[in-house]
Amino acid sequence: MNPFHPNPETCDCCSITPTSPLFLHTITYRAINRRFCTNCVLKQQQGTFCPICFELFNDSFIPNLHLMCIRCPSIAHRSCVLPSSTPDFAFLCPACADPNFSYFKVDRRGIDFHANKVLAAAAQISANTLTRAAAAIRLDAERRAMVAVGARKRAIEALELFADVAAKEREEGLSEQEDDSSIENSDSESSD
Repeated sequence: MNPFHPNPETCDCCSITPTSPLFLHTITYRAINRRFCTNCVLKQQQGTFCPICFELFNDSFIPNLHLMCIRCPSIAHRSCVLPSSTPDFAFLCPACADPNFSYFKVDRRGIDFHANKVLAAAAQISANTLTRAAAAIRLDAERRAMVAVGARKRAIEALELFADVAAKEREEGLSEQEDDSSIENSDSESSD
C-alpha cells in the first residue's frame, strides 16, 4: 500500500466514496464511532434538525411551531413548510416525498449556499454526538476511578489486617516457644 495514496474512505452506512474526505463525518452511532457521509448523517439523525432550513433543534419541541413528518421522525419549522399552514396540515418531509432525495448534492460548480447549510448541519450533528460520547466516557472513567479508589482502600485495609494477624501469630509463636523452653527448663531443673 502506498502511504501517499491511501485507500479512499467510504461511508459506513451506504458505502459511497465521497468526492472529498471532508464530506465524511465521524459520529458516535450506537456507542461506536463510525464514518458517515453527509447524507447518511442527516438520514440517521432525522428529528434533530429542520429538513428545510437545516437548523438544529435543541431539546424542546413546541407543537405550535413545528410539524412532524407523517412517515418518519423528521420535524420541520412550521414557518419553513408553509408560513400560513393550518393545524390539520399533513407534513411530508422532502426525504419521504421523493424516494431519490439526497440532502447533500455537489455539482461541478462546487458547494452552493444550500449545500453549505447541509454540510454545516451534518458537522454540528457529528460534533454533538462526539461531545455526548466524550461526556459519557468521562462519566464512566470517573465511576471506574471511584471504584478503583474504593478497591485500593479495601486492599490497604486487608493488608493492614493481614499484617496485624501475622504479627499476632508471630507473638503467639514466640510466646509458645518461650513457654516450651520454660517448661523444658523447669523439667530439666526438677530432674536434677
